[in-house]
Amino acid sequence: MKILDKKIFTFLIPVILLGLMTVTSCEDSEGGEPVIHYVRVTNPESSDSLLVGAFLGDLVAIMGENLGGTREVWFNDLEAVVIPTYVTNKSILVNLPSRAPSEVTNDLRLVFSNGSTLSHKFVVEISEPMPVAMVSEYASVGATTVITGDFFFEPMTVTFTGGAEAVVEVVDQNTLEVTIPEGAAPGPLTIQTNFGTTETSFHYRDQRNIFLNYDDLNADGSWRPGLYVTDDHSLDGNYLKLSGTYSADAPREEGPLGDNHYESQFWGQGNGRPEGSLIPGEPENYALKFEAKIITWDASYLNICFAPWNNGGNNEIWSNDLNPRAVWGPWESAGGAVDSGGEWVTVTIPITEFKYNMNTNDSGDVVYTESANKFNMDNTGSLSFWMLGAPSADNSPFEIYIDNVRIVEL
Repeated sequence: MKILDKKIFTFLIPVILLGLMTVTSCEDSEGGEPVIHYVRVTNPESSDSLLVGAFLGDLVAIMGENLGGTREVWFNDLEAVVIPTYVTNKSILVNLPSRAPSEVTNDLRLVFSNGSTLSHKFVVEISEPMPVAMVSEYASVGATTVITGDFFFEPMTVTFTGGAEAVVEVVDQNTLEVTIPEGAAPGPLTIQTNFGTTETSFHYRDQRNIFLNYDDLNADGSWRPGLYVTDDHSLDGNYLKLSGTYSADAPREEGPLGDNHYESQFWGQGNGRPEGSLIPGEPENYALKFEAKIITWDASYLNICFAPWNNGGNNEIWSNDLNPRAVWGPWESAGGAVDSGGEWVTVTIPITEFKYNMNTNDSGDVVYTESANKFNMDNTGSLSFWMLGAPSADNSPFEIYIDNVRIVEL
């Protein structure tokens, strides 16, 4: 919001406002002419903060005299919702429309019961695009994927690294559908509207800090590196396959390679990687990302556990001594089995979400609680994926593919 200090502008306000207001003769029930003195925030503690503009959806107080006959409030070419109980002779409380105007006049306009109007200069502030995520950062050329965020308004252009411009459909203020163009190169996207330009923090075909691609960067050298597969599902070469079935009262059903269907351990030293952390900076600034394809998944959790570079066992899974873990199970919020619609999708888990301990309850079921232990950067040179059943498991299958595991800046 743009804010004027009432103390500084006390003398100027009456003069400025008289020049900015246009009055078409109108009277309220008391016979006086409506007047807008100023617009302010609604917080009583900040009532001396006067506004010359506000953002989409903001609640503001229009202060003046003889305003009781107001029937409509317009910001540019969009009508706001007027609640009669919030209209008095001295004030009107109203939220700015949440949509962007088609025609920008920088006018706040009141329409009264007798058809007369009153205008006041007021700017609706609209942010530049704020992209947050791309549903599939590895979508193929010609495929359509979704970008989520805010302040997506037409007309809009989306340009990939290398200069290729995408075909874009603005679904709504928070969602874009983008067709990947020929010539799209790995790197950030540039999104432009009439209200500004933003370069995305996420990258198309992200190449940053990939430490597991299951081709030249695999998990060999650990106790159970996992099952690598190349087939029609492949994103680009090998991927990690996790699959099996869990039941609450029966042992898990092993595949032909035993636990390699249920887990994959990557040990930095055992794989010959340089000593050090997989996280290149302060953990709160980074996220673990990977591409995933879900064939089916119900009633089990993917445990993701960091461990020291020289890890030589699987204590990161069965104990809580090394580091808190992240736990992923999208079936839970969906209320049942999920899949990814035959597509690879990008999974983002902020490092701050590595905060859970794994325990068992009196029935022997695996349960997760928030850890009291602080995340330990000294124990982040190795990483394990491990599927564990949920108490609700009842002959519940899972088949999940993972590729291009990386840690990147948020």
